[in-house]
Amino acid sequence: MEGYGRVDGVLVEPVGHLWAAFSPTSGETTLLNDESAAILEVLESGASDTPGVCAALAQDGGLDSQSLFAAVAGGWPRLLEAGLVYRLSNAAVDW
Repeated sequence: MEGYGRVDGVLVEPVGHLWAAFSPTSGETTLLNDESAAILEVLESGASDTPGVCAALAQDGGLDSQSLFAAVAGGWPRLLEAGLVYRLSNAAVDW
């Protein structure tokens, strides 16, 4: 399972019913949904993988982590493209 880390210096702020996230990597601001903003919030405390993020979100929200898997797994491409997270090599992941 691939791991992901949050890019240093990412800023996330609420904007109405969405979230604005600034990436120092790209210099751009991207609008995010609640799920993507929640992923970034979890990664603020350190790198993780999809099951780890799901477990953290499930614990916070009192949900079943399996019910969150599709949303979290589907969020990585957009977060990577926006320069908000980076992919860790399997050698760098030590859960």
